[in-house]
Amino acid sequence: PRDRTTPPPTEAGGAPAPKLERTPTLTNDSVVELVEAGFSEGTIIRRIEQSPVEFDLAPTKLDELRKRRVTEPVIAAMRSAMGEGSEPDARPER
Repeated sequence: PRDRTTPPPTEAGGAPAPKLERTPTLTNDSVVELVEAGFSEGTIIRRIEQSPVEFDLAPTKLDELRKRRVTEPVIAAMRSAMGEGSEPDARPER
């Protein structure tokens, strides 16, 4: 039996925030920061899947990410978070 005076923290659209700060929108720079901070690939990918994202996946930006040690699986997660390169039946290419 829960105390009904406080609404559950999931009111504003979605899951309660994890114990991290709040969930900032991830950008290319924030992914690079996670890589440089030494987070594992799996942790970064989970973070990408659970956060709002605003990546710039232009070819020049992707080159920059690779130069900064962002791995292909992380880039793939960034693409799918942006709705690119996901399952072909999910959204047709053209």
